[in-house]
Amino acid sequence: MLRILPALLLVLLTGCQVDPYTHAPARGATDWYQAGFEDATAGAQKKNDETLAANFNDKKVDRQAYLRGYASGQEKICQPDLLYAWGLAGKIFPTGCDDLDTAPQLRQQWQKGMDEGVSASRLN
Repeated sequence: MLRILPALLLVLLTGCQVDPYTHAPARGATDWYQAGFEDATAGAQKKNDETLAANFNDKKVDRQAYLRGYASGQEKICQPDLLYAWGLAGKIFPTGCDDLDTAPQLRQQWQKGMDEGVSASRLN
């Protein structure tokens, strides 16, 4: 009887194992404004609804909130001084800024920073 007790205890405890993937808490609603803001500040292009639904596993895409967030992110990132610094750092030009009317001037500032950054690296 003493030999069976540990084996029985082991079998009973194995049945109490929790699978972390099947009991994951349900995600809250997607913050589409934040998703758009993050896409813009990362320099990414606007995503279509199909891509957003797949990326966030959420079929109810709030396109208007996404676009408001994206526009807010563009305002933050598509600034001449910031893009000049991106160029100095060797970062690529954010494609989201190409949608703006001021894109040629912004790209010029970025290129100026890129040229100066390359020139400085050659001197070192």
